[in-house]
Amino acid sequence: MSANPLVGELLLGVHAAAVWYCTGLVWVIQLLVYPGFAQMVGPDWIAVHARHTRLMGWLVGGPWAVQGLTCAVLLVWRPDGVPLGAALVAGLCGAATVAVTVGVSVPCHQRLARGFDPAVHARLVRTNWWRTAAWTLGGAVALVMIGLAA
Repeated sequence: MSANPLVGELLLGVHAAAVWYCTGLVWVIQLLVYPGFAQMVGPDWIAVHARHTRLMGWLVGGPWAVQGLTCAVLLVWRPDGVPLGAALVAGLCGAATVAVTVGVSVPCHQRLARGFDPAVHARLVRTNWWRTAAWTLGGAVALVMIGLAA
């Protein structure tokens, strides 16, 4: 589909970089940050959580937007050799991260912002595996698309 293969390579490279940045970040959150929340409980919890939420927005916002934009482009324009099915899987993975974030993670964080709750914390850690899996699969699909590009 591409008139210029360099444009397709750039698109796939930017997409893969954004997805793998988010993938690495979500694994650090899943294995280190969220479990560590339980050790931060105390009089400073609300301030600690507020700082986490504020900084996390800055850390993930840009790359996540780039992932979404590049997914959207790949759904309508792909480099030669990249099938629509691969772009659809990438898009579904990206959509899953948004759905879990909006539907589960944000409500958990809103509750935790008012005070630590062990049950809500456990739900956040447990359901964040869904985002971790979606970003990891999305990263794998990004690498497959690079490999398939002619």
